[in-house]
Amino acid sequence: MADKKPLYKQSETVTIKRSQVNFAVYNPKNHTDAQKAQIKRNIKSVGFLGGVIWNKATGNLIDGHKRVQTLDSIHHYDGTTKTDYDLKVEMVELDLKTEKEQNIFQTKSRTELDNVLLGNMLDGIDYDLAGLDEFDLNMIAAESPAFDFGGNDEVKEDIKEMERPYEERKQMIKDMKAQQKENTINKFQGDPFFTLSFDSFENKAEFLERFGFNPSEKFIKGEIFADKL
Repeated sequence: MADKKPLYKQSETVTIKRSQVNFAVYNPKNHTDAQKAQIKRNIKSVGFLGGVIWNKATGNLIDGHKRVQTLDSIHHYDGTTKTDYDLKVEMVELDLKTEKEQNIFQTKSRTELDNVLLGNMLDGIDYDLAGLDEFDLNMIAAESPAFDFGGNDEVKEDIKEMERPYEERKQMIKDMKAQQKENTINKFQGDPFFTLSFDSFENKAEFLERFGFNPSEKFIKGEIFADKL
């Protein structure tokens, strides 16, 4: 009997060297030190649970930049063979257009959590290890009668103002989340720069020559560098 044709493609779980992985230079996600510190605590608590998506065709990460950056910190990875380490990834082979689409999709498609259901399951849970900050907890407390973490009463009262109908409160919460997201975006819009550093001029020269740049370059437009990838 012939094998049935698969209904869909699947990634392949493989272990590669960290040095095979590139951070996507176009990646639109901002990764704060606080987020990476939170992931580091989680990895040290329960271990690395995977989920990093890597495109073999380009060497770029599609999803998992924060996790790999955090693992780099744990391994003290500096780009040299001495600090290279094994990394478990979900390997795919996609063209650059599809890769960029999936980079966005993997974030935008994630399900929004139901605060009422969350409130029912948080008893005995370490909020910090679960990745919940005070703003999240206030939101949960405002929507879920089963949960009260004793947080910022002013925020909760703003949300519960005048015991508004559920749908109206739900919209208010969405508006507050949207405002928080906008504030985060605005925080980073004024800083379109980042710096790469090397242990020696030889390492810098090797890196720049790999992409066709003069080793004496001090500034390169990100868009020009992206075209080389």
